[in-house]
Amino acid sequence: MPASEIAKIFQGLPKRFQKGTVKKPRTFYFSLDDDEKWTVALTADKCEVTPGKPAQDADCFFKASEKMFLEVWNGRHTPGPKDFLTGAIKSNNPMLLREFVSAFKKS
Repeated sequence: MPASEIAKIFQGLPKRFQKGTVKKPRTFYFSLDDDEKWTVALTADKCEVTPGKPAQDADCFFKASEKMFLEVWNGRHTPGPKDFLTGAIKSNNPMLLREFVSAFKKS
């Protein structure tokens, strides 16, 4: 089965990671629809991506549809308060999501 567009994005993150952008080690957990679950661990000089849930609670989780994730990732949608209030995006720390996005070079 070919990798999904989402899987390709996550698998490509280590190559796009910009060293030095993350001040403290952080773990991000992405739950997209029913079948895309990814954990991304960032340190000052490394990005590790693993499929599935993290062993411990992540510093920040992002729960949304695959479509919403792609819209945000591709810069077509900037999450705002309405997205969180309506439940289109769920996160325990929206501010950390900005840190996540800024740690990667846009292609």
